Amino acid sequence: MSARIHLRNLAFNWGGHAATLVVLFFLSPYIVGKLDAVSYGIWSLLNVLTGYMGIFDLGVRASVGRHVALYLGKSDEKGVDETIRAGFGFFTLVGGIILVSGIILGWFFPVMFKGASPEHYHTVRMLLPLMVITVWLSVIAAIYSSVLAAHDRFDVARGIDLGVLVIRTIVTILALEMGWDLWGLVLAIIIGNICAVIGNRFFAGKVHRSLRSFPVLYSKKRLKELLNYGIAAFISKSAIKIIGQSDLVIVGVFLSVADVREYNVGAMLVYYSATFIGLIGNTFFPTIQRAASGGTLGEVRHLFYRQLKITLCFGLLVYIGFLFFSRPFIHLWMYQDNFSKESVSAAAGVMLVLSLSKFPTLYIHPCINVLSAMGYVRFTASVSMLEALVNLVLSVLFVSIFHLGIIGVAMGTLIGRILIPTIILPVYLCNKSNIKLSTFIKSSVAPGILSTGIFSVFCYYLVRLFSPTDWISFFILVFISIFIWVIIASIFLIPKDIRKKAIGKFKKFNVV
Repeated sequence: MSARIHLRNLAFNWGGHAATLVVLFFLSPYIVGKLDAVSYGIWSLLNVLTGYMGIFDLGVRASVGRHVALYLGKSDEKGVDETIRAGFGFFTLVGGIILVSGIILGWFFPVMFKGASPEHYHTVRMLLPLMVITVWLSVIAAIYSSVLAAHDRFDVARGIDLGVLVIRTIVTILALEMGWDLWGLVLAIIIGNICAVIGNRFFAGKVHRSLRSFPVLYSKKRLKELLNYGIAAFISKSAIKIIGQSDLVIVGVFLSVADVREYNVGAMLVYYSATFIGLIGNTFFPTIQRAASGGTLGEVRHLFYRQLKITLCFGLLVYIGFLFFSRPFIHLWMYQDNFSKESVSAAAGVMLVLSLSKFPTLYIHPCINVLSAMGYVRFTASVSMLEALVNLVLSVLFVSIFHLGIIGVAMGTLIGRILIPTIILPVYLCNKSNIKLSTFIKSSVAPGILSTGIFSVFCYYLVRLFSPTDWISFFILVFISIFIWVIIASIFLIPKDIRKKAIGKFKKFNVV
């Protein structure tokens, strides 16, 4: 696939996610203002527990997407059809388990978390089962969306996401204005997910004319195939859940439900930006998978380096920006009667530590993407799970023994990532893909470190000399930083072929 198509797909993926970030930017302080600290903490924990319900898919959701792309690469229409129907067959069985688990967790919620008042008990026990129903709906929508992704129709998939986002936002605002609080937020998610299922099914059928959902398939061969890849993907996904969302659970268990709000505000943009950066890998993965299935290792290496350089270009900008702009941003974003200066300070500290933890992922995730496409998903899953366990132990240790509060929970994530996958995964990838480690360091690691150092010095003095006091001055500093970063990235990170094409088009434009 050409660089133009990659960039087109990436542009649509980012456009859809940028729309989500814009809504998040305006909607989050609105929700914080409408809910008290305990209610917002409960809402955050409901989302975390609902996310945990997603692990019951045993990785089959990811496996369906992978095998649809794999069989399309082999022009095996029967394989595509049976993969999709086997996925539906599996999830018709799992749906009941998810619902029962949600009911059980709802009843034990008051026992698990500190600070929830009795008036919230009944609400939680009713809402959590409703929330887990949305998990099943999101799985169905994801299967249809994977068909669009396998056909490289990210434009259509993101268009559907945008429509669903608009509907959810409108319902959320109307429900909160009517005083429905937590009930209104859950209603917005349910309506949004129903619309996502309908939209993805309709357009997936347009792209893949032979698409069938029924009759569902309980083929031993297909289910075994999905589970063989899916179990490893399930381990990786569980590890991601532990790393990304168990922090909120630890805060709720060892500190209080109210403290969950400060941690969630600090972590929110970091996690959403991680999804934003992860879209680069999602965009490249179908092509890498097809290249790997065709045995063209040279093309796989080429795509890996291209993905890595693009990831560094955007990821370093985002996370370095978070390091130096976290405190003024959260102050301008969240400071209100319902969110004090102490809350701002605590959330900014969490944002800073978690941003540091994301730097290694800019190298780790491209490695995982390629290793998964090459069939080494069990190894990456093992490393991810080890990281998750170390993260969990350290976070609990820092908050319960050393009494470091919510900052200690974030430090567990940072140290666990540095200790486990940061060196293991790049070394393993170099070994399996015949990439010289010295070449990898020289071509990618060294330029990344150098550009990070230069840009960090610039951001440090920029914020120190011109501390922003309002949104206008804040965004002026941000735009100045982006301009400087474009220059730095152009010199050290942007692939030569892309840079040459950009220069050529710029010269042509000037001539015209």
